[in-house]
Amino acid sequence: MSAEFLLQWQATLLERWVPALGLALLHFVWQGLLIALLAGLLLALLRRAGPRPRYAVCAGALLLSLLLPLGQFVWLINAAPDAGSLQAAAELPLEAPDWWQTLLEQLPQLVLAWSLGVTLMGARLALGLAWVAQLRRRAALRLPQELQAWQARLDALARRMGLRRHVRLQLSAQVDSPLTMGFWRPLVLLPAALLSGLPAPLLEALLAHELAHVRRHDYLINLLQSLVEALLFFHPAVWWLSDRMRRERELVADELAAAVIGDARQLALALHELSLINDKSATAPNSLSPLTLSARGGDLLQRIHALVIPRQATPSWKLALPALTLALSSLLVQAQARTQPPKAAAASTAAATPSTPAASGVVTPAPEAPLASAFKLPVNAKHALVLEEGSGKVLMEKNADAVVPIASLTKLMTAMVVLDAKPNMNEKIQIAQDDVDTLKHSASRVRVGAEMSRLAALKLALMQSENRAAAALARTYPGGLAAFELAVKAKIRALGLTRTAISEPTGLSPANTSTAADVARMAAAAARYPEIAQITSEKKDIVPVNGKPREVRNTNRLVGAKGWDIRLSKTGYTEEAGRCLTMRMVSGGKPVTVVLLDADGSAQRLRDAAKIRQSLNKLHS
Repeated sequence: MSAEFLLQWQATLLERWVPALGLALLHFVWQGLLIALLAGLLLALLRRAGPRPRYAVCAGALLLSLLLPLGQFVWLINAAPDAGSLQAAAELPLEAPDWWQTLLEQLPQLVLAWSLGVTLMGARLALGLAWVAQLRRRAALRLPQELQAWQARLDALARRMGLRRHVRLQLSAQVDSPLTMGFWRPLVLLPAALLSGLPAPLLEALLAHELAHVRRHDYLINLLQSLVEALLFFHPAVWWLSDRMRRERELVADELAAAVIGDARQLALALHELSLINDKSATAPNSLSPLTLSARGGDLLQRIHALVIPRQATPSWKLALPALTLALSSLLVQAQARTQPPKAAAASTAAATPSTPAASGVVTPAPEAPLASAFKLPVNAKHALVLEEGSGKVLMEKNADAVVPIASLTKLMTAMVVLDAKPNMNEKIQIAQDDVDTLKHSASRVRVGAEMSRLAALKLALMQSENRAAAALARTYPGGLAAFELAVKAKIRALGLTRTAISEPTGLSPANTSTAADVARMAAAAARYPEIAQITSEKKDIVPVNGKPREVRNTNRLVGAKGWDIRLSKTGYTEEAGRCLTMRMVSGGKPVTVVLLDADGSAQRLRDAAKIRQSLNKLHS
């Protein structure tokens, strides 16, 4: 009897349940896209609202993503009493196309692949739970006697937040940020290093953030969210919604914590200090399980801005923004308990222009900008600088004094030196064998023997970053390549670029090095040349080569894009330099120079630029 039951159950599984599950998963492909589109529209409409409604949208979309395939699976099982009716339910109103029939034939394999994926995701989830349990076991069972006052502070914060459950505080050497775990017995783990490395008010603000997670039952919700990820791992919309939900969750917790401690700036300062402590640690930050709720979760820059610059701003708040920025900077200096000696300022910036070239050979150097910023910039590029033109104020900075290769950003210097010589820009020059890259063997769209005007070569070098065109400009410089190299050295001295070295005109050599700070000065000087500013700020142009028109597109995809007002731009890439970008753009009516050096890829470079633009818009709004 039992054998007969097993056979019947197996037949039911293969003939009804597997096809029904496969169909539900197939239909969720388009259903998930539709849910993501609707959620994205709602999030866009709520972008100026608080984080709570956006969090609700993400949670509702994830719940719907789970209920739709589950409901369809149940409906197919109940609506199809046998395998034949199930097949009929799968067909389209009109004659099914071949690709749909092929998919229907592959339903068992599809369900098998999904089952393997769910198994792997389940193992990942189990490992995360085991890691959380291990952290709980290894944490100190009791706080040291002299630090038990922190448990009392945590209890007081919990009462102010309306928490009725007891939340334990424990020390751990395995974490580098306060984090929350557990639902029935909530626990806040505190890194021992923060007790001595963070002022008490700032540490209390971080603990308030963790209590906010406990107050909102975020640990349980996050666990259910991870289950949805495991079941619907194959759909990118689920991962996007889940990631956005986690970001909004941190903003909601920040909002609640700030309301309890009564000072949003204190929490913003605590988050900034936490990031600095983690960056200065000897080891890389621990890879936290997504099951834990860490104080440094989400988008740190977005969280700080949400705390310091609320979206529900009034005109009086905007008028007080400069004073608030100064106050926050003062708090940062006091919390770090150190003073930063100001660097000596040089003379005001002045670079030679084509109308007034360096005939006298003297150009006043650019000011030495103090490399200190109110916020740490979370960009992928290893070196970055955002400089406000005119005032020379550094808005954002990351390792801006490190000397690194700059790749094709070199071509800005090549263009300035060529224009300083006041050559005939309509004169024809020819690409020679000497202009071919023998160092990197890079590809080129310009053949040896191609003829073009010097202006056309300049456009190819600046817009398309054509190495042969840049080499030809240097080779045909008055006095030849040797004279060009001497002129480059003189220009570097005239601009006060003390940490810049350029050995050839294209940027292919890793010996062409500079710093983000020096590149910003170079870009500011290049922007004073009308030819360079016009060429590099155009999305595309028509350049005659060998008498035939050729379309040239700017290598910076942001030029000409909606919402971007870019007045000068140059990209660069070599294996040694990574992806580089410098541009001068207008944000809030103010010209700003942006430098990004050594990003991991073009997409990362574009994301970095987008983050900077978003931050500038908030600062200047």
